[in-house]
Amino acid sequence: MKQKTNTIILQMNGTKSKDIRNLRKGQGKIFKNIGKILEQLKATGKTPEDAQPIIIMVRKKSKSKGIFD
Repeated sequence: MKQKTNTIILQMNGTKSKDIRNLRKGQGKIFKNIGKILEQLKATGKTPEDAQPIIIMVRKKSKSKGIFD
């Protein structure tokens, strides 16, 4: 995938299901964190004003429990 100059990719590690649901609704701590990051990047001039963020959510895979766990 070729990244355009006005694209920002943010990878959020260790997110909880509840936080992801809140992000989809446009609220919650992840939504606020993304807003702060974008504001900082725009303030420092490292990104154009019309940048489109792409957010990648990464959750830990739950360990499958066996009979003896």
